[in-house]
Amino acid sequence: MVDARILHTTAALREAILRLAADRPVSAITVADVTRAAGINRATFYSHAVSPGSLLADVLTPELDRIREDDAELRRTPGTADPLSITRKGIDAVVDHVVAHRAIYRNALPDSEDASLHRLLVDHFTVSSLAHIAHMDPGQRPDVLDDVAAGFVAQGLLGAIEAWLAGPRRSRRALVDTIATTFPAWWH
Repeated sequence: MVDARILHTTAALREAILRLAADRPVSAITVADVTRAAGINRATFYSHAVSPGSLLADVLTPELDRIREDDAELRRTPGTADPLSITRKGIDAVVDHVVAHRAIYRNALPDSEDASLHRLLVDHFTVSSLAHIAHMDPGQRPDVLDDVAAGFVAQGLLGAIEAWLAGPRRSRRALVDTIATTFPAWWH
């Protein structure tokens, strides 16, 4: 059983970093800001995280992991849907995640002083892409360098998200449609 104080502290840190990161870039958030907002001391902060950026990444990662796991489960279960629909469903879930945390990503992704969320997304999308390529039907899979193809897809997906967030207000559906259309044809 997990100590109630740990659960309370974890929830307070989560709420504090999400609120602070929605208001300003990660590089402008200090440990003192987080400890004040969470009602904890520095030692407690450092027992949970090494920096505000790493704390924010730790808070957002489980949501992204669930998206990856759901995609993998759909692909493993025969007859659930065609691969194109599964890919689109995964893109939809990623975009839902970005939209749910729009203010955070709008502040964090262009932050040249703290690239923790940029790295988080690139790494996450790369690992997801490598797993997808590894489980493709060999008859459908082109002869590509897996790491290069995964990096291409990961960087492209993040680039699309960054352009959408930085540009004029457009619908999430337009983003999903654009990403789905520009994915490599062999990907599905």
